[in-house]
Amino acid sequence: MDNNVNNDAVAARRRALAEALRTGEPVVVTASGEVEKKEDAVDQGLSGIQVPDGKLA
Repeated sequence: MDNNVNNDAVAARRRALAEALRTGEPVVVTASGEVEKKEDAVDQGLSGIQVPDGKLA
């Protein structure tokens, strides 16, 4: 049962990141390699690499 809950959380996170990318919201890659919405990374005190507008990461 815990695995299904974890899978649902991972799927929801992927959908949120995909939607952020589709709508042009800022997304960063943290030092650990995690992809985060910029506001989430800032809330957690993380900095990240930002790709300039018009560039594909």
